[in-house]
Amino acid sequence: MEKSSSQHFRFRRLAWTVLMSLSEDPDCCPHCRSPFEIVFVKFRFGRTTMIARCPNCAIASAEEWRPAESKTLDGAKKIARITRGFWRGVAYRMDSLNPRFRYVLAFLIGAVITAAVLRHAVHIYGGISREDIRAGALMAVPAVALAIIFFRRKRQC
Repeated sequence: MEKSSSQHFRFRRLAWTVLMSLSEDPDCCPHCRSPFEIVFVKFRFGRTTMIARCPNCAIASAEEWRPAESKTLDGAKKIARITRGFWRGVAYRMDSLNPRFRYVLAFLIGAVITAAVLRHAVHIYGGISREDIRAGALMAVPAVALAIIFFRRKRQC
């Protein structure tokens, strides 16, 4: 009995598909030619589903639309592919670099990030203007240079 009901369901589904494909207007019922009423529209990422029914026959149909690929999305995918290749190349070249140079490079990047965070904290939370911070940093550069020269000479002796 169950087998015949599943066959009956398949036949009805096939008949519905054939009737819908034979009708001239897909927005009308294939039996009574009345226009469909939209019952429900569901928006999802990447597609939209609409359920419509005939007001006379109560036949319902579900249609799913998928958007075509846009030029913007294609451009973004191309840029992502190029960027990924670039960073893979950088990582490969970093493996071949001298470990001492990598250490110095990582130290410099960390110093720049630390300086930016400190400058932001002093400006926002300390209430010191950007110009005063800049002037203090420019006055500290010669002092740091002298300290480096002094400690380097002392270590060489």
